[in-house]
Amino acid sequence: MATNPNPQQESRFINQVCSNTKTDFIEITEDKLENILIKFLRDLKKSSGWLTPLSIFITILITNLTADFKEFLSIPKEIWCAIFYLALALSFVWFIVKTISAIKNRKKVQLDYLINKIKNN
Repeated sequence: MATNPNPQQESRFINQVCSNTKTDFIEITEDKLENILIKFLRDLKKSSGWLTPLSIFITILITNLTADFKEFLSIPKEIWCAIFYLALALSFVWFIVKTISAIKNRKKVQLDYLINKIKNN
C-alpha cells in the first residue's frame, strides 16, 4: 500500500471521506444454498412459462383466421378446421394455466425473496 508523501496536497482535493462498509454476513452450507437456488430457478421458469402457450395460441388463431382448409392426406377440410379449432382451445387453456401459475409465483422470483430465503427469514 502506497502512502501519499504530502498529506496537505490530498486534503486540497478531498473534503470528506464517507465509509459505508457495514453489511450482513450470511453463512450457509453448500447443499442448502443449492436447494434454495434450484427452487428459485424452478419458480423463475414458471414465471415466464406463459410465453410459449401465448405464442402458439396467436399462431393458431392467425392460421384459423386466414387459412382456407383443403382436403389433405385423405382428411376432409372440415376435420382439419376442427383440429385447428381444438388446438386453438387447448393452447388457450394452456396459456390460462401458465398465466395463473406465473401470477402465483411472481413474489418468489424477486431478489428480496431469494435473499430472505438464503438468510432463512
